[in-house]
Amino acid sequence: MKVLRFCSILFFACLILPLSAQNNKLRVPDSSVIRKSIAERWFEEPLSAIRENRTELRTNGVGQVFQVRLEETRDIFSIIVAPETELAVDVYTQDGIQHKTVEEYPADASGSWVLMRDSVTGKPIRIRFYFAGDSDVYVQFSPSGNKTLADYVIDGCFVARGVQIGVPFDYFYTASFASVLSLTEKTLPWQYADIHPEQYHAKLVMINVIKKNLERIKQVENGGYDETEKPVFVAGKNAGKERTVDSEDKKNDVLTLSHTGFLKWIVDGQIKVLSGSATYINPLLRPTTQVSPLGVSGIKGMSENLFYSLDWTRNLAAAKLSIQARKNYLYEDSGVDVKIEPFSAEVTEKGITSVAGYIKNSGYEVKYMKPLLYVLAATEPTYYYLAAVRRTVHPADGSPEFKVFDSSAAIFPYFDKDGQFGCTVFENGKEMTLTQFTKKYPNCFIHLTRVLSSERFNPL
Repeated sequence: MKVLRFCSILFFACLILPLSAQNNKLRVPDSSVIRKSIAERWFEEPLSAIRENRTELRTNGVGQVFQVRLEETRDIFSIIVAPETELAVDVYTQDGIQHKTVEEYPADASGSWVLMRDSVTGKPIRIRFYFAGDSDVYVQFSPSGNKTLADYVIDGCFVARGVQIGVPFDYFYTASFASVLSLTEKTLPWQYADIHPEQYHAKLVMINVIKKNLERIKQVENGGYDETEKPVFVAGKNAGKERTVDSEDKKNDVLTLSHTGFLKWIVDGQIKVLSGSATYINPLLRPTTQVSPLGVSGIKGMSENLFYSLDWTRNLAAAKLSIQARKNYLYEDSGVDVKIEPFSAEVTEKGITSVAGYIKNSGYEVKYMKPLLYVLAATEPTYYYLAAVRRTVHPADGSPEFKVFDSSAAIFPYFDKDGQFGCTVFENGKEMTLTQFTKKYPNCFIHLTRVLSSERFNPL
């Protein structure tokens, strides 16, 4: 039986054998030659026999070192073939700190291959290929009767799930990653792995300029600057009217901004270069939604603007598009809203469940921000995003809860020169990580509008 199975592996390997690791366009370290030499002893034997195998170090055809090892959990045991990576560490001694480099073999590094099997029956469960700079991104293959099913996962969300692949499962015991790419080129969304770091240059320029100016920014309530760069109120009955700025702030060239005023300051830094002036305040307050006057939102909306930051980000993005295209766009004709729904399901504590996706006039649940921004960074590399945050308010007086857009931020997702995903968030004149941002707004919704980034960026 093992001979027949191994022969089938070799047969299907021959179909795509010319696709060597050198033709692997993603430059993923390849362990296929190593896996061919260890397949029967490590992949076919029962757990009791595999436990007798000692951890091995093996070298592929181009000199890359891989570690072969066994790892066990309560229900699953895994055979891991992981490439050597170097990790910089600080060693504290009596003589001080020594900077050293140590070799490690992470199971989720780019180039790692993992076979998972059931600890009781020994049956294979799945094979996982890691290929990205982010360990939360991988493809995996699972047996289903005589079929093989493929998944493409980004941060626990499936961008492809249960895709049938026309080769037996054991083919992937020895398949190179180049072969996997060729085999699934038209069935898995590899566009999310097609990263070109040079495309993020304008976005990185904007990030650096904003960072250099953050010390000049002071957070205030209801503050911004109008089209002539005069300090004004940006919300409420006094929107557009001049406001007083402390003399010391004027003297020290301090910018006094609210969260929406801060976003206007960023976008105006692009618009001024193109048009010679900044954006007007009143058009940014134009309503972009309609609600029933009889509902909670309609009644509450009579006394306060429940869609303030949503209207502001939509109109601001449309204003930037208008200047850039030299054509006036109202929000509803601009197409600036992000509405993509790339995920079919997600992995949760309860198993695999469906994903809500985009909800009109609400956006996305905050827990989907990382995988969503990863996809956007890969498919829209030249855009950054204005985020409007919608939270649920539970009044202390027991009156019905309501939802309000009352916070906003600018989000810059990108990939660095090593293909590693990164994301810089600016809110209220402060820089934060995406993790900090999502933790700040648990159970909230985030609505995104896209703005084209530009190297010509000169904020007030």
